[in-house]
Amino acid sequence: MILQMRCISLTREQFALAAGADEKWIENSARQLGCQLARTPAEARWLGLVRLLARDFEIPIARAGKLAELSLSHRPATTELTLVQSAGSVVALVVNLARYHSTFIASLSAALHHATPRRRGRPATELSGRAHDPVADAAAYGVDVSLLRESLRRTPAELLQSLDEDVAFLADIRPVENCELSAAGRSP
Repeated sequence: MILQMRCISLTREQFALAAGADEKWIENSARQLGCQLARTPAEARWLGLVRLLARDFEIPIARAGKLAELSLSHRPATTELTLVQSAGSVVALVVNLARYHSTFIASLSAALHHATPRRRGRPATELSGRAHDPVADAAAYGVDVSLLRESLRRTPAELLQSLDEDVAFLADIRPVENCELSAAGRSP
């Protein structure tokens, strides 16, 4: 399982969702930590723990990176791990690794299944086993397609004749420029 997780590469969106941070935080933190991210699940696990330590305990990013690396170097079966403690063991920072790993796996699964990468090119049209009919699609959309169907039934000669009739009609209705009403400034 761990070997498989190291082989896959995540998109920026998937990586951010798995780590529990937004993309900009990840870019800025990687720059502060001086590392080039390959966006693998192992890196998302590490950066997610860095995010928790930095956000919830206000630990500086560089120190949180070292603590996260120390935490994740232990076996996944380790339940609780004490990272640092004060003199006299009054205060300690304890990481529940089993819980973190479980939470991370759930986040990774959600990222892989809900943040799928965009496909290149135009979206595929679903033909659902029938021939594609744009006129039928327009009718389903609510367009009155009776004129479209009538035009599609005509031959090219009939279409040209109709266009010639339209041109003749437009020539007949053009306004006359030397009309007496327009010269006098009166409206009809």
